[in-house]
Amino acid sequence: MKIIIAGAGAVGTHLAKLFVKENHEVTLIDNYQKRLAVVANFLDIQTIQGSPVSIEILEQANIKDAQLFVGVTPEESVNMMCCILARKLGAKKTVARIDNADYITPENRDFFKSLGIDSMVYPEGLVGKEINHLIERPWVRQWWEVQDGELIVLGVKIRKGVSIIDKTISTICPPDEPFHITAIKRAGETIIPHGADYIRANDLCFITTTPNHVEYVQNIVGKANASKASNVMYMGASDSAICSLNSLPSNIHVKLFDTDPDRISELNHLLHNKNVMVFNDDARDLDMLQDENIKNHQVFVATTDNSETNILACMAARRLGVQKTIAMVENLDYIDFAESLDIGSIINKRTFAAGQIYRMMLRSDIETVKALNIAAAEVAVYKVKETSAIASKSVKDLGLPAYANFAGLVRRGKGYLVNGSTVFLPDDTVVVFCLEGYLKKLERFFK
Repeated sequence: MKIIIAGAGAVGTHLAKLFVKENHEVTLIDNYQKRLAVVANFLDIQTIQGSPVSIEILEQANIKDAQLFVGVTPEESVNMMCCILARKLGAKKTVARIDNADYITPENRDFFKSLGIDSMVYPEGLVGKEINHLIERPWVRQWWEVQDGELIVLGVKIRKGVSIIDKTISTICPPDEPFHITAIKRAGETIIPHGADYIRANDLCFITTTPNHVEYVQNIVGKANASKASNVMYMGASDSAICSLNSLPSNIHVKLFDTDPDRISELNHLLHNKNVMVFNDDARDLDMLQDENIKNHQVFVATTDNSETNILACMAARRLGVQKTIAMVENLDYIDFAESLDIGSIINKRTFAAGQIYRMMLRSDIETVKALNIAAAEVAVYKVKETSAIASKSVKDLGLPAYANFAGLVRRGKGYLVNGSTVFLPDDTVVVFCLEGYLKKLERFFK
């Protein structure tokens, strides 16, 4: 597949890396040669310096042959315009990164599609939803609901003293146990575990279960005494923070800190949550945080535009007694570093955006994909067809590769876990974990 990406920033670079792994023909366009040179040093792709809203540049990139065109420059207007031009010049499908939530309402989405923008990605909205999942469940590092919550995928840190440590997966999760450990991050390495693998202290485990067994899993992983969130502090009135706050449950009370008085003024028409107290203060001021009773807050969320500031603020909040911290880390190079500091949940909106765009070019029988941005793994939700290779076969007879495993399935609206004896049926929805970059190789099971 020929794919053209406009924008050699973090999102464009991450996308290019994903597409190259799948052996697609990638062309990257950017105004700045320096950015292109950095990417060309480690990826075998074509690069073109110039404006993506230039017809000449698009034709130089052979836009008429492109199956997918993606606009992910820092400028929303540029992304939208270059997608419109690309579609008019022959691109089969276009995707634009946007900064305005109003554009993705159903009526506006149809309007922009008529102009030539097939899909739009709003990273701040994706991040806002993720923050809320983590606030509502402070004991998890990541949370994902599949098929309206019929299956739950969660990430949790296993602390010393928990009973499952130094036991094998087959011992912890026999076939009748209502959860599966489907991926592990340990000392910077991601593992797709099998029966003989062990759980170690400080592993970050990704677990699949059904909604009525979440509390059971919470007990198994040593989080039975975790407090529910009723008081939360936010540092940074970013767009992602606003998206989160405007959809936060009404029983949660918030203190929001930002140092920019102009941004504080803008909140009058941006912020609709009446349970938010706004402060024109620096949340890195430890004395001020103590004066505001930070120890009585269960969650601290750092969403400024500075990754270092967010990481340091979360470290300080943990020292002051906050149970759960969430840091927005925009610099991809800092994610492993931040995870090693054990500051809590880490969110990167660029990988969120790239993951959603990446899903758009996959086969139509893949319903959703979630990138585990703090682990080199992905979760995909597939639909089983009558012609699929896995249809009417048991898991033990499929020869599933070591880089992947089946986590669960939804059948006629109800979630079930998967074991070796499970037989997949047409119309089942199946959740699959795999190492990053191997998703396309799993398509053969579902064709």
